[in-house]
Amino acid sequence: MTTALPWAEGGAQRAFFEDAELHSIFSRSSSYLRAGVAVQFKGPSGMGKTAMALRVAHGLGRTVSFLTGHSRMTPEDLIGRQSGQHSTRLDDKYIASVRRTETRVRPDWQEGALYTAMTQGHTLVYDEFTRAPPEANVPLLSVLEEGVLAISHPAEGWQMVRAHPDFSVILTSNPADYQGTNEAPDALIDRVVTFEFSTLSEATEARIVDTATGLSWQDAQVIVALSRALKDHGDDRACGSIRTSLLIARLLDAEGIRATPSDPRFVQVCADVLRGRVKRKDTEALVRDFCADLADRPPHPLDATADQAQAEATRESQTP
Repeated sequence: MTTALPWAEGGAQRAFFEDAELHSIFSRSSSYLRAGVAVQFKGPSGMGKTAMALRVAHGLGRTVSFLTGHSRMTPEDLIGRQSGQHSTRLDDKYIASVRRTETRVRPDWQEGALYTAMTQGHTLVYDEFTRAPPEANVPLLSVLEEGVLAISHPAEGWQMVRAHPDFSVILTSNPADYQGTNEAPDALIDRVVTFEFSTLSEATEARIVDTATGLSWQDAQVIVALSRALKDHGDDRACGSIRTSLLIARLLDAEGIRATPSDPRFVQVCADVLRGRVKRKDTEALVRDFCADLADRPPHPLDATADQAQAEATRESQTP
């Protein structure tokens, strides 16, 4: 089954594949968010966590605020900060011989993403939140537990902001052993429901690639099989990501090349994409070796199922 994501790529619609496994994640996370509980999508890079987060956020029917974590973030990035000041001058000339000038200075306040989402009832998608320092995410604790946020406004002093009834939070994160990530505090994790995106079935990954690109189901299978084989071989885990498979598929589709292991053009495209993702320098030779193994691989047992045929027909019906 496929649905359109109107928020993707500046408003362009893009197909999103959904089988029973992905639909279950979508359905449960949407239900928890509507009940006022935050959710986290956690897993390796390139597994579709952000795509799922945005799709779930869009499905709630509310405005989406998007924020990406980084190493220099502070609590002010979430809450807000003084961004300068605005001054006004008043000249009193009521009496000709007396002139009074009054200058008023008002601090300007720039709202943070969390403050805006809370007060306006947005769904906040906080992507890669563990890339921010743990202290930067401290404001989330009271927000996720009590639905309140204490702020020090430069003009109005201390305020206790209460969350709009429609406010929701979706977090995404990589495992803590990824470079540039921090361990999420137990106090924060205790306030959310976590969905693991560590593994998807090979058939599901192939259908995601098939749906998102113009390639056939058979070609998508070959690409995913190659990507997973390289990951299992012990090369960098980025090789086995859905993002890598999608990149290969889009380039093949643009060049009109089939995913045929014996085709040197296919081998070259795969090597170009995988170079920099694998530890070995002889990327072409590595890809050729794995392609030789794939050429002898029997067809996937799902190739002839009615479910696959319907997925193929659905994809083709959406192609302009």
